[in-house]
Amino acid sequence: MHADHIDDERYDVDDEGQMGSEGRGLDFLWLELTNRCNLKCVHCYTESHPGSGDKDLLTALDYESIMNQAYDLGCRKIQFIGGEPQLNPDFPGLLSHAKEVGFEFVEVFTNLTRLTENVLRFAVLNGVRFATSVYSHDSATHDAITTVRSSHAKTVANLKRLIDSEVETRASIIGIRQNDSEVRQTEEFLRDLGVGSVRISRVREFGRGEEVTGQRASMSALCGHCWSGKLCIAPDGTAYPCVMARQWPVGDVLEDRLESIVNGTRLEKTRKEIFHTAWIPKTTQPVNWCEPCSQSCDPDLGSCSPNQGVCSPFSCPQSCHPGIQR
Repeated sequence: MHADHIDDERYDVDDEGQMGSEGRGLDFLWLELTNRCNLKCVHCYTESHPGSGDKDLLTALDYESIMNQAYDLGCRKIQFIGGEPQLNPDFPGLLSHAKEVGFEFVEVFTNLTRLTENVLRFAVLNGVRFATSVYSHDSATHDAITTVRSSHAKTVANLKRLIDSEVETRASIIGIRQNDSEVRQTEEFLRDLGVGSVRISRVREFGRGEEVTGQRASMSALCGHCWSGKLCIAPDGTAYPCVMARQWPVGDVLEDRLESIVNGTRLEKTRKEIFHTAWIPKTTQPVNWCEPCSQSCDPDLGSCSPNQGVCSPFSCPQSCHPGIQR
């Protein structure tokens, strides 16, 4: 949709406030393979650290079953995340299972401080994508955010390995302590490395992000895209509408089938609340241009090209929200 076609246009729900078919079903699944992480980022929304795996209850068979159920429900897009997903000893097998089941989009969101040759080779041969966060071009700034020395060097080295192997990889820059100049330099640094998709976002007030921002978690802080066919399964089996939405559980895969959760009233009610609280405020203002998409917790699956004057908030999963030209 071109910008000159959406002047003064508003995206409204119907009279009953229903979200339509987009707000139902399962289109995209986040699978958290562990809550453990070898880093301890100051803003982590899951509050992960090396010893935070006490609620890692799901087994490899559980994860395989969830993937099978999700596929049977029509889901074709999956992202492995954590914590640090590669810390799960079953990670390579689960990655392989996702491709065997038939998922068309498989992505690993990782801090990239580790990357085995076997995983890299599998990604090359099977079209697996990767995503990571780089907080600064400066190693000291990055390591201060991850709180682990040498994390920047490892992440950048493995990022280069992925790019050299032509694995589709995206990176995000989350503004925490960096100034605007440093963010711009980091974006240029990543693009010079060959990263095809670089997103810039802000820290959100979830988990340890509450302390960083000085704000309490609220639904309005979500990017809002999770109302549309998305679901997260945590390592203890809890289902959430989004990886960041820990305050709003909608079920437990250790107690119910995935189909019951996806079609259940708890998820329907929560998606509707997110739709009105976090999504509609971003999409009900007159627009005649689109500001660059900031990174949400979604991969880049949409058709948003703000720099070319093309933007539809309903098709862009990267928080490409309308803006008012000044």
